[in-house]
Amino acid sequence: MRTLSEAIARAAEKGRSVYACAEEFEEAAEVPAGVAIFGGLDCASGWSWIGETAKTVVAPGEEAIALKVMRGEGTARIEDVSVHAADAQARGASSIAVLVDGAEVELVRCELIAGNGADGADAPSEVPAQASPGNAGTDACSDLDASGAPDAALPGGAQVENTCGGALSIGGEGGAGRVNNGGSGQIGEPGSLGAAGSGEPAAGDWSCAAGGTGQGGDNGPAGEPGLAASGLGALSASGYVGRSGGAGGMGKPGQGGGGGGGAKGGAAICTDGMPGAGASGGSGGPGGCGGLPGQGGGAGGASIALASIEAKVTLTACVLKAGNGGKGGAGGDLQPGGLGGVGGTGMGGSKAACAGGQGGQGGNGGPGGGDLGGPSLAIAYRGDAVKLEGQMTLTPGTAGVGGPGGSSNVAENAGAEGVSAAEQEFP
Repeated sequence: MRTLSEAIARAAEKGRSVYACAEEFEEAAEVPAGVAIFGGLDCASGWSWIGETAKTVVAPGEEAIALKVMRGEGTARIEDVSVHAADAQARGASSIAVLVDGAEVELVRCELIAGNGADGADAPSEVPAQASPGNAGTDACSDLDASGAPDAALPGGAQVENTCGGALSIGGEGGAGRVNNGGSGQIGEPGSLGAAGSGEPAAGDWSCAAGGTGQGGDNGPAGEPGLAASGLGALSASGYVGRSGGAGGMGKPGQGGGGGGGAKGGAAICTDGMPGAGASGGSGGPGGCGGLPGQGGGAGGASIALASIEAKVTLTACVLKAGNGGKGGAGGDLQPGGLGGVGGTGMGGSKAACAGGQGGQGGNGGPGGGDLGGPSLAIAYRGDAVKLEGQMTLTPGTAGVGGPGGSSNVAENAGAEGVSAAEQEFP
């Protein structure tokens, strides 16, 4: 047959063996249980065996498991075949030369050579929305009651809420303006800080500098950093999957600023000589939303010459060589907390009312954890250990380094380095 895959399919159908020329086949191959492949044959010279100096080469030119032995009845046997897996290209992908899925197989005088695993993907970054400003108060003498007279009280700027993924920050309402005294603003939420400005004049003199301006809210607490990735990863019939770093915690919202105090009005403060309320205070700005959590990225891909999953594999006089594991991806950067809203303006009249305090900045999100570096393994197995006979050469490459934690590893939560080993058992 012109292709190895077609020859294998015909052999499985008819209960025959495959005899392969000592040439290169640029294709990935799947071998059913019970099929035998005898490579290293000189097809130009009477199909004589030249396996000591030239082998049948299976080398797909693109990313793929180069040769898979499938589960089923019967023992597969492969002689004098050199299997080459290409370097992985997609982020976090692995390079695996031979994978045996639950089958019984004997490999004799074979070469299993894996390429390099690909580096893992870095996590993306996002920016949170900013908070709205507080609301302004009301000018003195700016409103009339039902009889046409100035109001005896003017409400302060309405509170402003900032909803952040279920969490809430509130800028306190501004203090009312009244005839005989100014009202105090409300305290910002959450928490007990973000104190309101006082609306009580001292010794008859009203001054925002004397405690009337609402206090700014405290900044929100930062989120916890994500956990660094560690361990082996997972081995299955689909190949290898590494471990990603954990996501950080979301920052908490900043505290809302306190409302500004309202001003005292009095008799004859308006143009018609009628008593009226003083100007009212501005509301506090709500706190900014907490920073979004930095995410984990992607683990580095593995380089594995032979992966055996719940199989019975015997190697005789074989050469196994792994490439390098891929680097783990970087965790996502911490997200800065949103700025708090500015306090609302206290409005004017005979005495100016006071501004609300600015909301606190949201806490930074926690940086994502760094991702696991890819392993480099001559043999990786889950289940029975691979049986080795005769002169064997098992050569692992260099394991991939773990990815840094987010924001230049500020939380020192880099992922662990991958494993480099001739043989490695997986749970």
